Amino acid sequence: MHISDTIEQLLENNIAFVAFRHPDAKEPQLIAGGEFISEKKLKKTPKAGFIFFPFHANEESPALIFEPEIEVSGWEATLPFHQLNPAQNANYSKTSKPYIATKTEYLKQAGQLIASLNHEKIDKVVLSRVLAHPFEHKPSWGKIFRKLCLTYPKAFVYLLSDGNGLFWMGATPETLLQVNQYQAYTMALAGTQAIKNTKSSTYQWQKKELEEQQYVVDYIHKLLRESGVENPEISATSTQIAGKMAHLITHFDFMLPPQLSALGLAQKLHPTPAICGSPASEALAMILNTENHNRAYYTGFLGSFKDKSNAHVFVNLRCMQVVDDMAYIYVGGGLTADSVAEKEWEETVLKSGTILSLFSK
Repeated sequence: MHISDTIEQLLENNIAFVAFRHPDAKEPQLIAGGEFISEKKLKKTPKAGFIFFPFHANEESPALIFEPEIEVSGWEATLPFHQLNPAQNANYSKTSKPYIATKTEYLKQAGQLIASLNHEKIDKVVLSRVLAHPFEHKPSWGKIFRKLCLTYPKAFVYLLSDGNGLFWMGATPETLLQVNQYQAYTMALAGTQAIKNTKSSTYQWQKKELEEQQYVVDYIHKLLRESGVENPEISATSTQIAGKMAHLITHFDFMLPPQLSALGLAQKLHPTPAICGSPASEALAMILNTENHNRAYYTGFLGSFKDKSNAHVFVNLRCMQVVDDMAYIYVGGGLTADSVAEKEWEETVLKSGTILSLFSK
């Protein structure tokens, strides 16, 4: 059975699962059965599983751990459905729909934040918004997952359902942390512009994007040092193409200190200035006081882990939440004192194209 058909059966039977495909991987993976449990309710984190971490944890969007019953890989992913039970927890059976800001509201919010950045000791803050996309017909989510994999081969692609109303999918270009036997990697990814018919080495970046990228680089470097990481290797900043967008990227390679776990360091890194701002605590306060929607798992992180020295987790960008017959697409962008509100709106429109393109004929 093709994985797209298996996904449809899992959804029809309300069985918790995650289908995902790593960047540049030829085949997807599928984990299913069991339930998503709030990290706070776990007596201890399991040795292996999948983490779904929110932007800012609250009762509606807690940090979740999924310890699946079955794991398979490949495009022909057949599951023994008779061994899998429907999800038991009902935490998300009444998932609320996020608030949709109008363009006027967004421009007002962006303008106020930009003005604040000119007067306060805050370098950057990330403002997000939500777009609503109704479904004319019931989507074939298995086919959409396959289309997402084929369209974005260099992204982490996923489709996640807890069987009780928690339903997210996305294609993110950003690794938060990858650890393999203590050999670790992270990246700073910021700045956005539409792709061009040119080589990545010939892209021109404005002062605003270069400063935005440097904030993220400095933050990660400082945090790694404070966490006990010695002499991380930091690459030169270059341009990375992700779908229809180009970003600035800087790579960090280092050894995970033995006193740290991979998930522990991931939670220290989160939220980075790329999705929150700088300084992080002040930027987070501005976001919570400005945005009228709950970001939930947008700009959180997700991925698989296996013991303390092996994990691969990604920042949850270019993603959407499904509630009833509507897709809610989350997009955002970094604001600095030099930002222009109208251009920031245009950037969110550009970013929304990653997900909206899935529903075009």
